[in-house]
Amino acid sequence: MVSADRAEDLNDDEAPPAPGPATPAEWDALITEWDEIRQGYHLGDTPGTVLACARSLQASVVAGGPDTALWTFGLVLIGPYVIYAHPDPAAEAQVLKAMAAVDRTLGQTDCEHDEHPCDDMPEDDELDNLRYVLEMLARPERGADDDGDGPTADGHRPDGESDDWFEGRMTREVWACPRNLAGFARAFSEG
Repeated sequence: MVSADRAEDLNDDEAPPAPGPATPAEWDALITEWDEIRQGYHLGDTPGTVLACARSLQASVVAGGPDTALWTFGLVLIGPYVIYAHPDPAAEAQVLKAMAAVDRTLGQTDCEHDEHPCDDMPEDDELDNLRYVLEMLARPERGADDDGDGPTADGHRPDGESDDWFEGRMTREVWACPRNLAGFARAFSEG
């Protein structure tokens, strides 16, 4: 249980974001933690993890950071925790503020892509596959011959299955496109 003092600290907009993961292995650990939150079996400080992601996302957007896509998709996965699973109005406001910053800052960016994954937003249960996107973005060295559980460079999972929503869209460039990030942030906020 979170004490009242601790809850106040968790919702403090002025708290600086903790340093983000520095290596692909550290990102993998954080992505696993985010997946545990999404699946409902995280044993750590879930509200703190959600708010740390929101603060890191806001800082990355302001700084034009290279990890903005990772923080955005991380918050898409775990942000609903403070909105639906364990409602917390102050935490919800911070999550929505971070997503609004993504939409406002990146939404008008020009790009050369004909379409983005956000154009055909999946149902909430299909967003579980965003873990694969996060893993791909966190590990740029992975390619089509990867031994991992994530999708190959052509958008297919190693088990041969393919999800229509992901089909042909598994490129780092399209997923990390500012307009795609803004689209996901907008859909999250409207959801």
